Amino acid sequence: MAETPPDLVIPISDRSAHLARVHLGVTIPLLVVTLVPLVARVYVRVWPVWRFGWDDALILAGFAAAVTDWALLEHEMFLQAQSVSLDRAVSAVKLSYIGIFLWNVAMTCIKTSIALTLLRIPLAHRAWRPSLFAILAVQTTYFVGDTIYIFAKCRPLSAAWDLSAYLANELPSGTCTDLVTDVLVSSIGSALNVLTDMLLSLAPMWIIWKLHRPRRERIFVCCLTGMGLFASGASIAKAVMVGRWGTHKDADSWALSMSIATWTIVEQFVAVFAACSPSLKGPIEALLARFGIALTGPASHHFSFLSMFQSRGDREAAAARRREEALEAAEAAVMERGRSGPVVFRDGEDLVEKTKPRSSRSRRHRNRHGGSSRTTKGSRPEGRPPDAVASAGESEDTTRASRREIAPPDTIVEE
Repeated sequence: MAETPPDLVIPISDRSAHLARVHLGVTIPLLVVTLVPLVARVYVRVWPVWRFGWDDALILAGFAAAVTDWALLEHEMFLQAQSVSLDRAVSAVKLSYIGIFLWNVAMTCIKTSIALTLLRIPLAHRAWRPSLFAILAVQTTYFVGDTIYIFAKCRPLSAAWDLSAYLANELPSGTCTDLVTDVLVSSIGSALNVLTDMLLSLAPMWIIWKLHRPRRERIFVCCLTGMGLFASGASIAKAVMVGRWGTHKDADSWALSMSIATWTIVEQFVAVFAACSPSLKGPIEALLARFGIALTGPASHHFSFLSMFQSRGDREAAAARRREEALEAAEAAVMERGRSGPVVFRDGEDLVEKTKPRSSRSRRHRNRHGGSSRTTKGSRPEGRPPDAVASAGESEDTTRASRREIAPPDTIVEE
């Protein structure tokens, strides 16, 4: 590195200070908001049953890399116009250069996590699976190539943040690729991010819209998963700023770096929010229900969007638990009314077979349609007076009526 002149300083303009304040005002609230779905996702994956998978580990790794990148970029944020020593400026540029690699790690982990989550959905169309694997391959290839470029563009590597030779109009202490190559590599990365963000946002929206769910619920969940499109917008804005870096020679480079840093952090945090947004469906639905707004209908138990974070075995176990809980609740309601008898699901044919043989059902069917039976209308068994027969028939009608009262449609029925 060239020897630092003692009186060499870096001026921080009013615009740079203003953009630094904007950066903090945008990224800090966004960081707090991103924590909400992330914590909700981890919660539903570890409690009450441990279902933590590779997609969850990758999203946590991506978020950790994004937060570390955000912390490193804070060293180049100066909230007031001032003159900064060269050593302080070199330190800030060095940390921001390391942040480029962390951005690459964060975006790769986030995109891979989203793709693995979509591959877990059993309702995903077969045509999407090759596309998701292609996205994984492209993202991994770019990660390897960009990592090699970051650490091989300058020899020695310290020349990447050596500002002393540039400011003192001296020969550089090392060799680096030109600025045009830097802009080209960054533009390729931004283009890939825009493309993958759009594909990974549209894929779940297309899958969800094909489900037999209430329209309001589908629109709501599509809005949550569509948050990835905002990450695409951030990638486009960052690409525009990077393009200005290479073409506007007289631009305020420090102020321009503030804008690039802001869009970089927004891109990462919004991507994490979009990846974890399905976990917000349950809490938001419960909140809206307090105000009388229902997103789901009576058949909302057939599929939960939180099942995107569950394996097939977990979903089957959860469905079995729901059936058992509903059966216990129905039996409790029957016992509370002073009656007994098996209670089964109307749509659970396997439970019907276990609780009542087919022969009993067939006899009941023949009796209702005028078939032969041991006791027909107008006759009575030997030894029983007519009043007893009438009383028994009246009691049976009353019991049937009470059954219709307590058994809502498509839920439970007492046999």
